[in-house]
Amino acid sequence: MLLSYDDNCLLIMFNIKVGAEVPLHSHPQYQYGLIIKGRGYFTTRKDKIEVSEGDSYSISANEEHGFYAIEDVLIIDVFVPPRTDYINLARKPDVEA
Repeated sequence: MLLSYDDNCLLIMFNIKVGAEVPLHSHPQYQYGLIIKGRGYFTTRKDKIEVSEGDSYSISANEEHGFYAIEDVLIIDVFVPPRTDYINLARKPDVEA
């Protein structure tokens, strides 16, 4: 779920189900995140790093990475600059100002 964005960054929440895998990929944005609940691991070509509730992480721009959910996982990620491909996930507000 897209939480917020502007010209400088994007804040998004992901629910990843147990057993789901995000394959190795890279993007030009820096990525910072916090595991809200659950457990999983990040993968790179060299490493496998387990993360769980309360852990934070940072991924450099263009760094290849993936993710595997050991449990249902709730993640909040920040992308700098914003990932324009995620902006289309924005939903229309329930109440407009």
